[in-house]
Amino acid sequence: MKSRFAAGLAGLSTLLVGTPTVADTGGSYTLSLVVPVDCRLQHSAEGAGIMSGDAFALGEINEYCNNPAGYEIVVNYTPGTLQGAVLSAGEDRVVLNGSGEAVLSRAPGPRIRERMLTATPGHNGFDTNQLDLRIQPV
Repeated sequence: MKSRFAAGLAGLSTLLVGTPTVADTGGSYTLSLVVPVDCRLQHSAEGAGIMSGDAFALGEINEYCNNPAGYEIVVNYTPGTLQGAVLSAGEDRVVLNGSGEAVLSRAPGPRIRERMLTATPGHNGFDTNQLDLRIQPV
């Protein structure tokens, strides 16, 4: 029994002696993280209906983007339609020219916000059923 205990102690002392030690040199460590860019746009029909004058409420958009350089909200629609229509998100607005694409708003940095989306028809009214919004980092 003594020989097993002595062999165990010898093995433990070899393990302890073989373990390297770390000296405190007063250095520093640099830790860096990479956070992926995440931009999301959601539409809710809450509040949709006729507003004041000719403007129609299209609901609410929820924007989230963590890009340090900011983002854009782009609207796509059927080319040749919606000429003269005005699309607004909060205080931002764009008059559509029929090209099929327009930048509705730009944010200079990361943001989280909710805004009402409204549309005022152009000369031909709402002559398309396609109106897509997307968010893209700049």
